[in-house]
Amino acid sequence: MSKAAVLGAGSWGTAFAKVLADAGTDVTLWARRTEIADAVVSRHENPDYLPGIALPPTLSATDDHEEAL
Repeated sequence: MSKAAVLGAGSWGTAFAKVLADAGTDVTLWARRTEIADAVVSRHENPDYLPGIALPPTLSATDDHEEAL
């Protein structure tokens, strides 16, 4: 499986990460705000920028840029 990092967990970054994950890529999304990263990991949703959109389990998130890369 290929891997990708998306830097920025706003609406565009989250949507792009979802497209990559839906295509079979293992994606790590970097979020500036810890609460966004936590919501993506625990709820598989970005409630602030894409509420109601389910994110795939192959999409993880972190607020640590080194971990994302």
